[in-house]
Amino acid sequence: MLGGSPSRYAKGTTVFENLASQERIDLAKTRMTKVVDHFLYLIELHANNSYAVYSPALSSQIPKSYAANAFFVFQRSMYQSEIIRLCALWDRAEPEKENITSVIELIDNETIIRMLAANAALPWTTGNPGHIAVINPTGDPQRDAKIMEAARESDEEFGIQASKRADWELRHTIAAARKILQSEQLRSLMNARDKHIAHSLTETRRERHGPIAPIKIGDETDLFERSIPIVERLYCWVNGTSLSIRESQRIDQDNAEALWKGCTFSVLR
Repeated sequence: MLGGSPSRYAKGTTVFENLASQERIDLAKTRMTKVVDHFLYLIELHANNSYAVYSPALSSQIPKSYAANAFFVFQRSMYQSEIIRLCALWDRAEPEKENITSVIELIDNETIIRMLAANAALPWTTGNPGHIAVINPTGDPQRDAKIMEAARESDEEFGIQASKRADWELRHTIAAARKILQSEQLRSLMNARDKHIAHSLTETRRERHGPIAPIKIGDETDLFERSIPIVERLYCWVNGTSLSIRESQRIDQDNAEALWKGCTFSVLR
């Protein structure tokens, strides 16, 4: 379930403020397609880490040994890779970045929200050239006309409801994303990435403005789970295409199980 209250559309500047509304929508669609690609890779990483990092399925096979040192390096690299890819999805918005934050900045605008909501109704409106109301002709022209009119009215009502749903879900998705962007959890993960993984720093830019709490075990999994409905709903209402993250998770988990549950280690030293 998405959390947070609907976003308030401030008049502050954004990195995309000079683009026309339709340009922002078109760019959001392009970026969102890339975000989904990146997120699908993150799902694969997370599924493999469920065995390599979060489960004793592999580590329990390795006793105290020289080999354990090598296995620890493998675990750490897998864990850090997931944090890097997760943080990249929530990094700051910039014109060239393919991340959730950039998509949010592109669409967090009252006019654009209304345009996207209107787009959600198009497949069901009679004004859409691609729309066809399918009926079984009865042979009675007057009766067929009534059936056609009823079908049109039904589709138009469906389109109205789709538009309302798009409007509500977009606003709440933006609010949920803003809540994550302002969270201490994300600050901790970003700081760990910048200080210990992406760079080797004595102090980060964030730390100069105050102390940053260290990451806790499970922070990355919690953020990963909170990202799922945001990615799904953005892709649905920005790109007009449904997406089942859970199905991708199931497939990737099966793939990971097929590999890692079949692995056995024979430690040499």
